[in-house]
Amino acid sequence: MNVEENRVKERVRIIIEDLEQTLLEFIRKHRITHEEYRCASNTLVGSVKAGEESLLYDVFVEAATTDTGNIDNQGSLEAVEGPFYLPNAPWLEAPCVLPQRSGEAGDVLFFHGRVTSPDGTPLAGVELDMWQADADGLYSNIHPNLPEWNLRGRFHSDARGAFEVRTIVPPPYEIPKSGPTGTVLKALGRHLFRPAHLHVKVTHPQYRSLISQVYFDGGEYLENDVANAVREGLIAKLVRQEDPNELAARALTRPYFDVRYDFVLVPQTASST
Repeated sequence: MNVEENRVKERVRIIIEDLEQTLLEFIRKHRITHEEYRCASNTLVGSVKAGEESLLYDVFVEAATTDTGNIDNQGSLEAVEGPFYLPNAPWLEAPCVLPQRSGEAGDVLFFHGRVTSPDGTPLAGVELDMWQADADGLYSNIHPNLPEWNLRGRFHSDARGAFEVRTIVPPPYEIPKSGPTGTVLKALGRHLFRPAHLHVKVTHPQYRSLISQVYFDGGEYLENDVANAVREGLIAKLVRQEDPNELAARALTRPYFDVRYDFVLVPQTASST
């Protein structure tokens, strides 16, 4: 076993033993009964059995872990991944359009920006893996009756580090409320809504991978996201475009929306490889 493996093993031991003691102290403090313990453990197991995957944990604690990752971060803010990411989405070629149904509901959105290193050097060939909800707040390959890979796709930045993809403006949406996660939140008197957002994973072999979410300035639930995941540096301005010349250039007959968000990736270091 090498030095790094020993370090990881020791960190795992310290964290698990600390968690164990924290939970035991919590049980004693609140005099948790065996019946209450079983109710809690059944809820945790039931959330997975109900197909919610990590939703329950994501809602309550995932955002705090990204805050840890953002300490002294020299690149773009890290954000929560959530439970609906799937690998191996289709590759898109320019001009990029996220896979969608004919007449996909929702306003047309062009999402664009640049990917650079911290010193502003443009990064070509960066993979952007994007996924989002449809106009009903549903995710393909997760919720039923949606085409596979709808509004999911991967594309690259160009030689200037630039990217652009056409999609639709997603809405705020309510997370599943009929399962264990919804039951817990309703018991706490909390709403179940997330603000409108785009998910993006940004990767390059020589740079640290980034998980991001892009929110829209002025959107609902930015201040009280059920997942407590909104951070100021993740909010971008959603601009309505209705100039006839712009519409003609895009071959569109109705107004569309435009949002720009630039990503900054941090080079890999010896400790992160």
